[in-house]
Order: sequence, then structure tokens, then C-alpha cells
Amino acid sequence: MAGGRFGWCSLTNVETIGGRAAAAEDGAGEGSSETEDGLQAAFAAMLRWASRASVRTRLWGGDGTELTPTDAWLVEALAGHGPMRVSTLAAWQGVDKSTVTPQVRRLERAGLVDRVPDPQDGRAALLSLSPRGREVRDRVRTSGTEVLAEQLASWSAADRRTFTELLTRFAAGLAGGPPAGRRDPA
Repeated sequence: MAGGRFGWCSLTNVETIGGRAAAAEDGAGEGSSETEDGLQAAFAAMLRWASRASVRTRLWGGDGTELTPTDAWLVEALAGHGPMRVSTLAAWQGVDKSTVTPQVRRLERAGLVDRVPDPQDGRAALLSLSPRGREVRDRVRTSGTEVLAEQLASWSAADRRTFTELLTRFAAGLAGGPPAGRRDPA
């Protein structure tokens, strides 16, 4: 943690959010509840930051296509794991098919998602990103990269690499993405 900062949030702010001291920079308390409290506080601060309208607009809007965080996740899932059925997308989201169906319809109306009959079962449909959906996904990824680069600009290259490795490992331990299926042809 370079300079005692979490990029957009000083260590002091994280300590305040957590209600007790976060893990000290010297590594004291590793594995302790103080460390987990500090991590939880930092995670809460990240969520709060990411929920700000100005940040959401920079990440998921700006070209007239306003995406909700859920829209962005669904677009990313279809880009990385599609085409897939609505039921697969719902299972990945951890929700019922009836919950994800209106979200998918909104993406279809925006021209981001195409629905085609499943060649293995004509009663079902496969969802994939439309060409416009791929363009929007690419723009969102570029915007996200720019926002994160700004936040990490003062960090050393070694700190950025370490942060990336640790955050990637953490994210890999969370509930995974949709099951690998037939990939969306680029």
C-alpha cells in the first residue's frame, strides 16, 4: 500500500469506515480480525465509490447508452461466455429466470443483445452480443481501464502488479462466471 492510500481513499478514511484500525502498513495483525475488518471497510469504500453517479456515468455511460451495473455484468458475461440461454445467465447471476428476462429484454431493446433459436433445441433461444453490444462492451472496458489507471497513477509499477495479482486471486475465489458454453464468435 504505497503512501498509506487505497488510491481513491486514504487509509484514515478506511479506518474510520471500519470503526477500528485497519491492518497497519507494517503487516502487524496479518490474518487477524483487524485485517478482515480493514478489508471489509476498503471493500465498502470501493462499492460506495463505484455507486456514485459520476463514476457510473464514466464507467457505463457517456455515449447515450446508459448501462446499469447489472447491464454491464450481463454484457460482460455474454461477451466472455456466450452465446447462452437465459436460464444459464440467470444461474450465473444467482437469480430466477423471471428476474433476468426483463433485464435481457432491456438489452435487446437497446440493440445490445441478439436472440437466436438454439440449434440444439428449437424451443429455446441463445443470447449473444450484437455488433453494437460488442462496441459498447469495448467502450465500457476502455473507460473502466482509464478510470482505474487514474486511480492508480501515483502507485509504483510493482504496487500496481501486486494489487492486480492479489485482486485477481481474490476475484477468482468469488462465485465464478457462467459455465463455459459455445463462445460468441468475435
